[in-house]
Amino acid sequence: MKINFYALTLFLLLSFPLFAQYETVVFNYDRSYFNEGQPLPAESNFLLTGEAGEHVGMVEILIFGSTDTSKEPLYRNTWKSRAANPQGSFTLPVNYPLRGNEKYTFLINYYRQASARQQRQLLRQLNAALNSYIDQSFVVSRSSVALRKHPRNMRSDMNAIVEQGLLLYRSHINYEFDGFSDIVLDKLEQINNLRLRKARRNIVAAEGEDNQTVRLKYAQEQIEALKVLVNQEVAQYANAQLLALTDSKKITDYATAKTRNVIALNIGYGGVYYSGDFENFSSATAPYAGISIPLGKAPFSSAFWSRSSISAGVFLKNLEFSEDNVATGPLVKRPVYLALGYRALPFIRINAGATVLQSDQAANTISDFDFDRVYVKPFVGLSLEINFWMNLNR
Repeated sequence: MKINFYALTLFLLLSFPLFAQYETVVFNYDRSYFNEGQPLPAESNFLLTGEAGEHVGMVEILIFGSTDTSKEPLYRNTWKSRAANPQGSFTLPVNYPLRGNEKYTFLINYYRQASARQQRQLLRQLNAALNSYIDQSFVVSRSSVALRKHPRNMRSDMNAIVEQGLLLYRSHINYEFDGFSDIVLDKLEQINNLRLRKARRNIVAAEGEDNQTVRLKYAQEQIEALKVLVNQEVAQYANAQLLALTDSKKITDYATAKTRNVIALNIGYGGVYYSGDFENFSSATAPYAGISIPLGKAPFSSAFWSRSSISAGVFLKNLEFSEDNVATGPLVKRPVYLALGYRALPFIRINAGATVLQSDQAANTISDFDFDRVYVKPFVGLSLEINFWMNLNR
């Protein structure tokens, strides 16, 4: 028993970081705020939970960077109820770290199962809109049928009509309308290339019908065949367990938690190359101190950029390349450097960049600063890094 207890304890300790990744945020539907009005977590994922209602089949959350919700959201996720396990609340992960000291707009949509009547009405509306568009898109002349737009543009327009009509609906089985198929496109191109001179060979003409009537009848048959194809493809989606939007909550300009900016202090030891080749190498070493500003933050950047930084500082003593060649620096009487840094290990940073030097020939003050005595040499260094949290918020 003791072995099992120790094994369980060890498992929980090792698993704790995994569970601790998500902070729970409670949405209050009536007051339209989170966590009793507290700011949202910044720079970390969190779990969003709230009331769903008895008949709600899906809850959708959308996050926007501004109050304009017509744009593509920064993040989208959905929660779906299970018929075998109805719940009065929803819980879904928000795997999108929010930036600190910012404001976001949230749109929370609630969907219920669409009734058979709603689905039939939706299908009728979509078919009516598509049929009307098709009728207006053809020009029938004495000998041909021409499209007002290129077939691909027509298909794009019809896709837009369907997408607009489905804005208030979602599929419970994640079946998305991906646009009309190439079969519809082929039919559009076929009609666009249709020649009516041979209409009598393709349809059965009634006795006494003249050529113009037969040609018009043939053109109408082809257009009706296109409508049938289009309506069939729409019906495949409209009958796929649709959920209808029944309620929506918009929370505008909700603030995130304030975060502090990091400036790291570097104290290390570096070497500066002066001249020569591998066999005859001239260099000098000295301790240095400076600051580093990270090029990225871990939640929003790759590991490489979050560990990289730009560094600047000063050597703590002059560099002695030889007995008669001692280099100081401009303005501050010490060599200064600018470098790119990379945190190879915790608290350990590798720096590589350039050192600005000045030949030590006379008093080195601002008044006698001379560009003729200033030169630049490469340097590398290894430093200990200590982070300072600075409150530089707006």
